[in-house]
Amino acid sequence: MSKPVAFKYPVLMVALCLFAPGLLCAQPQIKNPGTFVYAIAGAPESLDPDWEFDGISHEITSQIYETLIAYKGWSVSQFVPRLASVVPSRSNGLISQDGLRYAFPIRKNVHFQDGGLMTAQDVKYSLMRCMLMDRSAGPSFLLLEPILGVPSAAAPDGRPQMNLYDQANNAIEVQFGSVVIYLNKPYPPLLSILANYCPVVSKAWVVAHGGWDGTKKTWAAHFNPPRESAPLFEQGDGTGPFSLVRWDRQNQEVVLARSDNYWRAPAKLQTIIFKTVSDFQTRKLMLAAGDADAIMVDRAQLPQIQGLPGVSITDNLPMLEVHDVFLMNFAVNPQANPFIGSGKLDGDGIPPDFFADTNIRHAMAYAFDYDSYMKDAYQNHAFRARGPIPSNLFGYNANQPVLPYDLTRAANRFKKAFGGQIWKKGFRFTLVYQQGYEDRQIEAEILKKNVESLNPRFKIDLMAMGWPQWLSALSDRRLPMTTARWLLDYPDPDDAVTPFLYSQGYYAKLQGYSNSRADDDILEARNTSSGDRRARLYADLQAIAYADVPQIYTVETYYAEALRSWVHDWHYNPIRIYGNLYPVNKGGQ
Repeated sequence: MSKPVAFKYPVLMVALCLFAPGLLCAQPQIKNPGTFVYAIAGAPESLDPDWEFDGISHEITSQIYETLIAYKGWSVSQFVPRLASVVPSRSNGLISQDGLRYAFPIRKNVHFQDGGLMTAQDVKYSLMRCMLMDRSAGPSFLLLEPILGVPSAAAPDGRPQMNLYDQANNAIEVQFGSVVIYLNKPYPPLLSILANYCPVVSKAWVVAHGGWDGTKKTWAAHFNPPRESAPLFEQGDGTGPFSLVRWDRQNQEVVLARSDNYWRAPAKLQTIIFKTVSDFQTRKLMLAAGDADAIMVDRAQLPQIQGLPGVSITDNLPMLEVHDVFLMNFAVNPQANPFIGSGKLDGDGIPPDFFADTNIRHAMAYAFDYDSYMKDAYQNHAFRARGPIPSNLFGYNANQPVLPYDLTRAANRFKKAFGGQIWKKGFRFTLVYQQGYEDRQIEAEILKKNVESLNPRFKIDLMAMGWPQWLSALSDRRLPMTTARWLLDYPDPDDAVTPFLYSQGYYAKLQGYSNSRADDDILEARNTSSGDRRARLYADLQAIAYADVPQIYTVETYYAEALRSWVHDWHYNPIRIYGNLYPVNKGGQ
């Protein structure tokens, strides 16, 4: 089992206001005391908690739905009960000594937002729905792996493996008001996963709105559903402190209201509005005027809000994230794909297997100026990443070499690629980054400038793309190269290496990357309890990432929050960096 994560970073609290010498700062008049406006950089992809798998969608759905257990405060290794009345452990007998059986006593007298009573059957249904809906590139693998021992419920032809229904139905049981989960193999991160994913939904509500009824007979009809056909896409019914009022996609805002049926004390906020504002200057003006209570801000933008009256900045917050990675697609989907130009090695495009050549990937890594990126995007408040494992996580190897910025080596690698044809003919493709994120734009611009400086025949076009559109293009494998991040779903190195280096992992699968040694290392590390053995395996995985360069790992940094100073009881957790809004209030009431 991995060591608990301990964070020792200093936290710098900077409260800024304008005041006359010798006088106390005057508290600005609070705008809309019961309403919290969060100006976010991207838009949600879906509000179905079993379909969404991006940070913004997850932040919103986490206010509407609840999980069995939750993280305790800042900790990523301690838990508190939520919809389960007790956190299972070996000491209380709710986890078997062999680590294969987990029992969750279900809390009584909890109601859904429509007034319906939550039962243990709703919990079982929710866990099975989380596993078996299994939309492509979604979160279902988080439970499929530990419970059924498979990364996907899909057969090679894309249809559901029908035998998995019976296995799932037998692996999750309701016993005297408890839900019992039987694992395929011991899986220490299970509690961490259940503290963040697979919340409880109302079976009756989902069925009444045309969703899966939980039976094997109808499963195939609801397997891997298109985004907008999922019944919880833009409506829902959870047990959380806030209910969904509307998702206004035209005006790009999601409105939540305090739930009158919440089982704990009611939330202090009456209304939450998540407003998508891609332009940072607009977000800044909203924060300065008090029209936004919190905004998303990149470190490159942070100096622009330092000094604003009535604004509080919390800096140096620890992150559990694989940060600002370049993904390179080994087998691009060429169908009607504008991002690869001609689709040929003729100077006006690239072939679909362009990045399958290791020389191309190494050349790109050598051509990126890491020091300039840290300076321009992070004001040197960052450091080199040494692979997919964050430095504050067990398994990180601080001695792992990294590829340097070296244009001579980059040129030599390009000259070797495709038998020398790349250097003679050149190439052109589009590198896509996420709209509204200035650091990712800087990242893309640095690579473009340096690569194009090597050969006048080399052309990289840049494109900013909105979040939902980017996710769709990524899932369709149409992006030859793009920027990405991975906020860990659970605080274990398994969730850092699996997405990038496991052939069935989220990004690796979409890239078409596969290395049998990496697969073996990941599976062995996942299922061994020896800390020393796990450490050696994760060190080997960092070495594989260095040798193969399936992605380009750039930097690690720290998180910074930007809030109005009238916001109180904002709770930060490295797994939920965008905040838990249930305890938040304005003005300290």
